[in-house]
Amino acid sequence: MILSSEDAGVWVLPVVFLLGVAAVAPVVCIVLAGRVLLRVARSAASGDAWAAFTPGTWLLAAGSAALGAGLPFSVSLLGRPAPWVHTVSFICGCFALAAVAMSGLTAVLNRRL
Repeated sequence: MILSSEDAGVWVLPVVFLLGVAAVAPVVCIVLAGRVLLRVARSAASGDAWAAFTPGTWLLAAGSAALGAGLPFSVSLLGRPAPWVHTVSFICGCFALAAVAMSGLTAVLNRRL
């Protein structure tokens, strides 16, 4: 694809969108992880920590992990990512897949009980 000044609107908007997502994703990742921890802490304070693990909580955790998996892209805006960034990204991606699976299993389990 040849980029010229005539079709700037075709490629500028997606580039700006991706840069915005890359800058905001780590913050949203931390916020979602904090919400999951608060849900678990509230349930633990009431005496039943397992009550916090609903399908919605698992989906919040999966969303947080999915945003964490995009960490190398966010770090690449600042410079070359360190090798550990790719390891963290892989772990976050694996956890995101596991959390989505747990969300489905929890939903099925809740229907049967």
